Amino acid sequence: MATQLRSLLSIIQKSIDDIEAEFVKHGSEFPSIDEPPSECDAIRLQPSVQAATALLTSAAYQLIATAQLPPSYIFNSLFGYYLPSALRAAMETNIVEILREAGPQGMHVKDIAKKAQVDPTKLSSILCYLATHHIFREIEPDVYVNNRLSSVWDTEKSLEEIKESPMTKFDGTNGIAALIGHCADEDYKGAGQIADHIMAPETAFEDTPERSPLMTALGYDKGSMWSWFEEPSNEMRLRRFGIAMNGVNSLQPPDAILKGFDWASLPEGSVIVDVGGGIGVSSISIARAFDHLKCIVQDRAMVLKLGTEHCQKLLPAALESGNIEYHEHNFFDAQPQTSATVFLLKQITHDWSDRYVVQILQRLRDAATPTTTLVIVDTIIVHPCPSPPSDIPGANLVPPPSPLLANLGVANASTHFADLSMFVHFNAQERTLVHMVELLAKTGWKVIRVYRSDDSGGYLPQIVATPATIPASTKE
Repeated sequence: MATQLRSLLSIIQKSIDDIEAEFVKHGSEFPSIDEPPSECDAIRLQPSVQAATALLTSAAYQLIATAQLPPSYIFNSLFGYYLPSALRAAMETNIVEILREAGPQGMHVKDIAKKAQVDPTKLSSILCYLATHHIFREIEPDVYVNNRLSSVWDTEKSLEEIKESPMTKFDGTNGIAALIGHCADEDYKGAGQIADHIMAPETAFEDTPERSPLMTALGYDKGSMWSWFEEPSNEMRLRRFGIAMNGVNSLQPPDAILKGFDWASLPEGSVIVDVGGGIGVSSISIARAFDHLKCIVQDRAMVLKLGTEHCQKLLPAALESGNIEYHEHNFFDAQPQTSATVFLLKQITHDWSDRYVVQILQRLRDAATPTTTLVIVDTIIVHPCPSPPSDIPGANLVPPPSPLLANLGVANASTHFADLSMFVHFNAQERTLVHMVELLAKTGWKVIRVYRSDDSGGYLPQIVATPATIPASTKE
């Protein structure tokens, strides 16, 4: 019988073979981490390459955890908090842009520091630490260049342009630099409060967004994160957060909403109510693909103004024809659309603790017809251990090869980052499928299908539910 080390090595070898075979099929080679981004990166998005990469990543991290001495592994994990701090320092001081302008010959840390207007000794420690984690490349002592990893948060703006207008640094970017800024600033500060929050009697069982770890860290007692962002002194942070969230959304293809629930099967004139739909990203994708459907996007007035402008740029015909409409609505109030074919809730439930989610779902159930369908799109937490089988179609995942964790471990860690981030920001959470089924059942909905977005099963699947009779015990 193969040892665990050999079994993990076998998974790594097979995954590399599968990835390289796909690149050969396209007449290319897998890129080096030291090369700049190129057209061959599109091959990495192939489903077969993504699946092999997930297995490779899972096995590689598990191999490290298995092979390292336990104290070494724990200490390396413990001191990982310096990584987001260093990332933010590099992003805020525009190191990527400085090195891009320096070119392939790189730049000495003293010259980088002069342009960034920081202490070269301190910057040297930061860049050396990042390069040790393969972010930036040190080509000779204290001389650095960008690599494939550092380049992902390049704003593609000149240093001069950024200095002239720091408020608009993230405008027009892919959102990754803004995401680093938000996560290593607000999110990082809130994360430092987690242990104190769960142990303090006054916050241990708190479930309101107004008393979250983040609000404690910021010393803010006038409301939730949203009201904090709207304070005049936080104008830059609010702008950065919006761009960061667009960056997160861009990690999933714009047409991802079309893969799963059968929108094409809906009859002519069916009404999709996009509850808390923001600027209408999902509704625009649906309306573009299926012009026989009508989409109503509901959100706050300020958001709807941006949404109308966004739709006018991307799909003006839908606004003119009435295939997309924007309506102001608070989803805690009674739902005015009482003849909806589909209620769509995309990335809404994770912002709220259970009692608030129950209110949202109950409002939709009260407004539903017997034939209304509810489609929820949110991250699902998958346990590291095997879970009992479900009788819901699409709910069960294909187990990964032994000895990998059932949720693919670190390869699927982003769902757990998101879970803790929802806790820190709002006293909320990402949920397991069992948890979501229970909340839906409590409010009169029955889950009939799950559409997974990938083999890991956690990132933004679609949960489809239909009206069911509310158990008498739950009725008031």
